[in-house]
Amino acid sequence: MVGVGVVFVREDKVFLAKRQGSHGEDTWASAGGHLEWGESLEDCARREAWEELGVRVGDLRFLCLSNIIAYGRHYVDVEFLGDIGNQEPRLAEPEAFSESGWFPLDDLPQPLFDAVAYALDSLRRGQNYYPGE
Repeated sequence: MVGVGVVFVREDKVFLAKRQGSHGEDTWASAGGHLEWGESLEDCARREAWEELGVRVGDLRFLCLSNIIAYGRHYVDVEFLGDIGNQEPRLAEPEAFSESGWFPLDDLPQPLFDAVAYALDSLRRGQNYYPGE
């Protein structure tokens, strides 16, 4: 499957939400989901951000591509950094997340959802491909 995610960073903090009711339950993640038929990667990132966190994403910057085999699934995952201006994300799908907040990049909650861990590593180090284990 193809997964697409988007992270939001503001003033050296990243917005994360704790996943529930899906693979990676109880890990901290950003907005993301499955690429739909005929959808561009960017449109998918924007759709997922709106559906899950109620924010409209402007500019997107590619962060990384990952081959993730985890949580009983196999994904090729594409992560973006998204610009949401001064919008405040909210849990628009409360069945998907249990709590959320802005966290300092040097003091993140654990455990992170694998795709988000790769995205944040990419943001820090500039690596843009993670081949998997």
